[in-house]
This record gives sequence, C-alpha cells and structure tokens, in this order.
Amino acid sequence: MKKYSPPVSLLDVFQVGMDRFAKWPTHIVPADKELVNLGAGNKIITGAVPLDLPDWAAGDRMPWDDDEVGAIYAFHFFEHLTKDEIINTLWECERVLCRGGILYTVTPHWDSEAAHQDLDHKSFWSESTWKNLFDNPYYDGSMPRDWKLYEVQSIIMGLVQRNLVVVSMIERG
Repeated sequence: MKKYSPPVSLLDVFQVGMDRFAKWPTHIVPADKELVNLGAGNKIITGAVPLDLPDWAAGDRMPWDDDEVGAIYAFHFFEHLTKDEIINTLWECERVLCRGGILYTVTPHWDSEAAHQDLDHKSFWSESTWKNLFDNPYYDGSMPRDWKLYEVQSIIMGLVQRNLVVVSMIERG
C-alpha cells in the first residue's frame, strides 16, 4: 500500500493519480475541515479519510454535515460510475465541501487506451466534461440544477497517448 501526502497542484494530482510516489507539501485546509479520498482502494493519502466500499457506495449520503470537508480526492473513481451515480455523488460532494473547497479528480481521457481497457469503466471523460455538466445552457431539463461547483481547471496529461488522463480541479463556490 502506498501512502501519499495530500496533493495541492494539478501536477501533484497527476502524479498521485498515475501512482508515482513522491513527497508533496501538505494541502492547506482549515484545521476544522476534513480531507476525503473517494474510492481510495489502495491509494492512501495521509490525513484523508478513505471513503469506499463496503462502508460507502457512490451516490450514497456521505458521513459529514454540510460544509465540513475542505478537499476531496477522486483518483480513477468517476469513470467507474453510471450517470446517476456521478450526479448523486457530485451533489454529495457539493453538500459536504466548504465554500472554496476543492474536488481533485483524475479520469482516463476518452481517447486513451486506459479509458477502454478496463471493462468496469462506465463513463468517458474529456477536458470539456465538467464545463458541459456545470455550465451547459443547452440541457433540456434532464438535469435541472444550479450547481455550486464549477471547474477551475482541467488539463490532459500523460506520458504517451495510451495513458492520457484528464486532471481537474473543481471548486465549490
């Protein structure tokens, strides 16, 4: 089992998400706020509470009150979820994150081999996915919602085409 310090930049998020070990500075989160690691599996981030099966399932209520969490890490998590699980999990992230709290994600880019080699992948991601979800004025009402979450930045990173990932920072306004 590898242990990581909490990532604070997109490069840090990429490195942890790609399972490369390094030491990073501690994430600056108010002392009274939690760090959460969604779908942690064997990636343990120091100071972050792992939230995963069998104790918690995607889309279920998270065990925190409103505004109690300072940062959420979701590395290779969202691509394993259905649309409803993604939306419900994001509502929970929005609820538990404090104002200014960050959701850090790493997902395989849709055009990479990594996106298609795992038969458990149920959704595909691009650098435009978050913007389309949070800011798309063309939705027909199938997802009526005023999100408090917004995309700060998403970039495509990888060493070669087969392992391209989308690394994103989503903030709760």
